[in-house]
Amino acid sequence: MVDAFVQADGFTHLLAFLVLLSRIGDVVRTRLVTPTLRLEANPIVRRLGWRFAATTLVIAVVPYFLLPLGVVVLTTSLLVAGSNLSRGWLVHAVGEAEYEDLLLRAASRGRRRVALGFILAGAAHVALAGVVLMWLSTPSQWGYYSGLGVLTYGLVVAIHGSAFAIRLFRRVGR
Repeated sequence: MVDAFVQADGFTHLLAFLVLLSRIGDVVRTRLVTPTLRLEANPIVRRLGWRFAATTLVIAVVPYFLLPLGVVVLTTSLLVAGSNLSRGWLVHAVGEAEYEDLLLRAASRGRRRVALGFILAGAAHVALAGVVLMWLSTPSQWGYYSGLGVLTYGLVVAIHGSAFAIRLFRRVGR
């Protein structure tokens, strides 16, 4: 059975290390891909800047307070970092400004409702995968908390992806 509040042991330390590693990966990826934060989907990070982005590393202490939440944070962080890294090569190849111009051209030719439909449908599929994982497990099993992390990632994609698309469409006046 999952013990929510545990004394720090090897598993707790490993989980905290992996959360820290995933957060470092996301911050470094962000720095490589969008040094000016023009392409950052998270409006809080975009507004508060690099110092705030660095403070997100402190989330690595979560497993020391609530181990199951640490699993949720790890799963979500790994999915965020992995997704962002998979698209980073294109931005790195053409440059931040040119990639932003490409997105703005797409927004000027597309429809906001269609863009939001694709983003939300994709996020819903990810969230459904998380719900299925949770359904196949119980709160006494680690798979449940991994599923909750996948569900959380789906919600993050829905929220930040939609906000980013809305921002693009506002900039082109559509």
